[in-house]
Amino acid sequence: MDDILFGNNNQATINRLAKRSYRANKQRNVFVTIALFLTAFMITSVFSLGCSYFETYQMQQIRAMGTTADVAITSLSEEQYEELSRSGLVSVVGVSQRLGSIDTSGMDDALLSITWIDETEWQEHRVPTISDIHGDYPQAKNEIMLPTWALRAMGIDDPQIGMNISLSYQLGTDYQYSSDEFVLSGYYTDYSASRAGNRGAAYVSELFATQTGLPFDSVSTAMISFSDDSNALRSCEKLKRKISFTESQSFEIVPIAQSNSTTIVLPLAAIIVFIIISGYLLIYNILYISISRDTQFYGQLKTIGTTKRQIKRIVRSQIFRTAVIGIPSGLIVGGIVSLGLVPFAMNIMYSGDTDLGEIVSFSPIIFAGAAIFTFFTAIIGSMKPAKIAASISPVAALRYTEANTRSYRDHKSHRTKLSRMARDNIFRNPKSAVLTFASLFLGLILFLVSAGLLSSLSPDNFVNQWGESDFALTYSISEEGNLLSDEMLQQIETMQGIENLRVTYSASPWPTMDVIYNENVFGKYIDSLDGVSGLDFSNAETRKNYTDNFWSSVYGIDSRYIEELNKTLDKPIDLTAFEKGELVVLSAMTDDEGNPLIQPGQAITVVGESGEQVFTVATGFLDADFQSGRGNERGTAPDLYISEQALEKLSGETKIFRIAFDTIDSSYDKGIMEQLQSITASSPGITILSRYEKQQEMAGYLLTSRIIAAGLSAVFLLIGIMNFINTMVVSVNTRKHEFATLESIGMTKKQIRNVLLWEGGYYWSISFLLLATLGTAIYIPIYSAFRRMVPYAAFHYPVISLLVVAAIVLLVCLATPVITFMQNVKQSVVERLRQN
Repeated sequence: MDDILFGNNNQATINRLAKRSYRANKQRNVFVTIALFLTAFMITSVFSLGCSYFETYQMQQIRAMGTTADVAITSLSEEQYEELSRSGLVSVVGVSQRLGSIDTSGMDDALLSITWIDETEWQEHRVPTISDIHGDYPQAKNEIMLPTWALRAMGIDDPQIGMNISLSYQLGTDYQYSSDEFVLSGYYTDYSASRAGNRGAAYVSELFATQTGLPFDSVSTAMISFSDDSNALRSCEKLKRKISFTESQSFEIVPIAQSNSTTIVLPLAAIIVFIIISGYLLIYNILYISISRDTQFYGQLKTIGTTKRQIKRIVRSQIFRTAVIGIPSGLIVGGIVSLGLVPFAMNIMYSGDTDLGEIVSFSPIIFAGAAIFTFFTAIIGSMKPAKIAASISPVAALRYTEANTRSYRDHKSHRTKLSRMARDNIFRNPKSAVLTFASLFLGLILFLVSAGLLSSLSPDNFVNQWGESDFALTYSISEEGNLLSDEMLQQIETMQGIENLRVTYSASPWPTMDVIYNENVFGKYIDSLDGVSGLDFSNAETRKNYTDNFWSSVYGIDSRYIEELNKTLDKPIDLTAFEKGELVVLSAMTDDEGNPLIQPGQAITVVGESGEQVFTVATGFLDADFQSGRGNERGTAPDLYISEQALEKLSGETKIFRIAFDTIDSSYDKGIMEQLQSITASSPGITILSRYEKQQEMAGYLLTSRIIAAGLSAVFLLIGIMNFINTMVVSVNTRKHEFATLESIGMTKKQIRNVLLWEGGYYWSISFLLLATLGTAIYIPIYSAFRRMVPYAAFHYPVISLLVVAAIVLLVCLATPVITFMQNVKQSVVERLRQN
């Protein structure tokens, strides 16, 4: 406004000055453009990774739970349903009716309930959790809809809409099974079975549900989504005050955990902050030094009447011109690179949940956000330099030389040490020195974090997650006959390179045995099943029917498993008592607070062919995923692990269920795998589980991670090096007159070169000292957060990489000022002294 009032509104002239100044500073423009490009590129990648992580986490959570509802209310009455539908606390209410169950004998460990759900429940709560839907929800009485995993368990690998499927099922609390033929109306991919252990639902029509004649309140469950889903427990309490519920009704909150924000938000936020600060420092330093060099130019503009606002506009206009090139190119390259980088990173973070699917997000919001953040970085990076340029007075500008910022205290130049002179040169402009150190340090710390985290991905830790041994052979218990024969065991025992061979046995022909239910022993275990895979124990009769049919899969395991377990226990298991058949070992089962559901010392009674046998629960527990990958049936009671001798007493006949062993070293793995494939070639039902194959899968990830680590680390390091090079080049150029003066009073070119070498050495040593101390203190908590996301990571400090980088950075620090100086001294001392 002041410009217009005083008749100085020469916008066209200002634009022309800005354009010419932009063209005259090509070197500066290149550096600023690259800075904006790198900032936009890295923020785009980080935003894409963060959005993909959160969207994948949310999708996997609802897919694993099988519903998007917040809470399930059991034994729903029709009056309560009407009240819930009218309640302002509830946004969606659907109805689910568990009518009975399907006879799944011969379907491995599958458990299928017969369920009807209304249209609201299907569309709002179930459809978002499944995929690959073919056909429609059942409408006719004899129509049924099944998940693909259940169809495969039935032996149907290529389902067709309209095909007939014969099923045996029971309804209500009557466990008398009847057979009927159903028509497949649809099928879909269900993910909740991965969490619930092949437990799911077969959906039937409303007409089928009505004709069962089962009372509405005995089979119905309300599936509710609250209007305020921030605290489901609090919403349940509010609902109980508004609607009358009976004591027998239970509120089962769907345990969809909220993503721990500190796990991913803090590391990503820290990286974004580092990127923005690095970009800011680079842009600020470039413009600050450029304006220092052009001080007389801006002073002359002030002399002829240019206002502060117009000078700021000249500086900002040049930033806008570079932003038009740097930001879009950074966004484009960031999007292209993210196409490969983000899916790889998602595979690392969700390596254990790939069956639940992943989302790679490339929302326009990501690019808009990256552009805004980068433009914001450019603006704040130019604000202070623009203010400095606008505040230059004409008189001060005419007398300005950058060399006069600080004078030497020691006037005995011939006695002044070159190292002290170099130190004084660096710190005579403290602000510029601090900015240079900070920018170089940030580039180094980003290199440390990216190189350290990606090199911490441990292939050994990754494969050790899979099973309890290097190799294991097993099969589905539903397979007939003894697939793993004694002859096969003998062949394996004679193989070279194997050790720690362990054999697990099961009863023959079936591994299952009845277990006497004891509420004091199994009560908490049964409580933990309530609400899982359609199980509803709010009704006492339903709970009693479940516990009356109480059975378990019983296995005889090698004593060496107990010996290995004892190494991790404060109170070891009595190995002698275990071998005598007095103890039973369970896999870890805990409540939300980590307490065992079944306590050590309690008694479990198993009914075998020879009668009842009482076992005492051992003091230690096997891993929750002990002998993972097997195809055994899961009973209504927990799996029981006893000694081989105890199993032989319980069962008249046993068979080999699993053979597991380790290898002496990895050089034998390939040959052993080939031998195992040859031994089992005639028995396709046998599954070979090996860490060797998992390691081969991991090899591709490791190669990609090394490429990404090298690329990211180089980009981050480049930011710091660029800022240093720019600072030193401009600093040496602006000190040409100073160097010429020093030469004129007797200082040699060699001495000046040595001073510049000392300056580079100071920059290098101080930056790496900061990295070794402050940088390490920053890296350790970031690694801890990364470790929570990637459990198989192993702490790694990239010493070798840092030594290589230290050598490269030292070379750059020493060479840059010297090369710049040598280019300037091509002119004579007199010519350089004449230059302003």
